Amino acid sequence: MGHLFTRFHKNCKNWSSGFASFLTSHKQGFHRLSVAIRCRIGSMEEIDLALLDTGAEWSVIDGETAEILGDEIGPSSGEINIDTRLGKLRGALHRVDITLLAEEGCGRDLTVNGTVIVSKEWDGPIVLGYRGFMERIRIALDPGFLDDRQVFYFGPVDP
Repeated sequence: MGHLFTRFHKNCKNWSSGFASFLTSHKQGFHRLSVAIRCRIGSMEEIDLALLDTGAEWSVIDGETAEILGDEIGPSSGEINIDTRLGKLRGALHRVDITLLAEEGCGRDLTVNGTVIVSKEWDGPIVLGYRGFMERIRIALDPGFLDDRQVFYFGPVDP
């Protein structure tokens, strides 16, 4: 990916701390992720593919993931109901570290203490939404028209 770094990253180097490829129309179980990015929730060893959804108001994780993380999930700041493409969803707002993973040689990972809805009812993928997550970072998506490889750039709001 070195050629991508020199070709595209020079325009993003003033704000981007890292970047990685992303997948489009990725099938994950019964779900299709229109933009799938690699991330880590809390200190979990497992790397997840999450749906990066600029149209989603909140990020969402399931209750099982929250149970595994235990005390890493901050205390609830209130109950919330939202409408999703899978129907109405009930959950609670919590804080948790979300790490965006840079590919090797492509800058640094970025960890954000984000706000997520934890819902025992949710059986979909991890969703990374705007409020409490994307509003705390800078992002850019390069659709890969020049070399057929999609690239997700990310960086802190305050470099």
